[in-house]
Amino acid sequence: MAEERQDLPTENQDARVSRLASDGAGDMTETTIGDKPKRRPRFDFPIGDVPRSYSTQHVSDDERLWAAIAHGSVWITLLGGLASVGMVLPISVFIPLAIYFAFRRRSDYVAFHALQAFVLQLVGTLGALVLLTVGGIVWTIGLIVALLAMVVLIGFVLVPLWGLVGIALLIVVALMPLAMLFLGTLAAVETYQGRDYRYAVIARWVDRQLAGGFLNAA
Repeated sequence: MAEERQDLPTENQDARVSRLASDGAGDMTETTIGDKPKRRPRFDFPIGDVPRSYSTQHVSDDERLWAAIAHGSVWITLLGGLASVGMVLPISVFIPLAIYFAFRRRSDYVAFHALQAFVLQLVGTLGALVLLTVGGIVWTIGLIVALLAMVVLIGFVLVPLWGLVGIALLIVVALMPLAMLFLGTLAAVETYQGRDYRYAVIARWVDRQLAGGFLNAA
């Protein structure tokens, strides 16, 4: 029986390296993917596709703090948006992005989490607005059709059902900012404790961009 072999990465392979902390004098301390993480990853990544910010061994207190601030700024976005009737949103939603640009050359850990926070807040605010606008237009058109269908009696069934669809749409739109607030708060607590919190779907996209996408080339 042929013996199975599993090729292991060598020094010549393009291993991922993260600059996760500084020694206090400005020099970056490099850690490779061989570092033992504090906890198991939530997703399985093949060799060469390990998250940049996965190793948290050498993350400094300042990095943990700024990562937590990036995630925690979701409170400013939500509460400020409610208090100002949306006037603050064009500014507050870019707080994590500003943190990303401030740390993208200094700490992969902070940059990764700041970009995650920015995408989450963008989806939770702009995404909810787009869904409400587009969904509202589609729902209004459907309601008109249902009312016209009352001429042939079918509308007496369609109108109540379409009303339930409208209620469901409003519930989804209302839950999106609340879900954003919950996830952002959880991520702020996790990163402040030095853990590598990853949003589903968003984290993978962010990691690809930082690894070899347009953000890496910028």
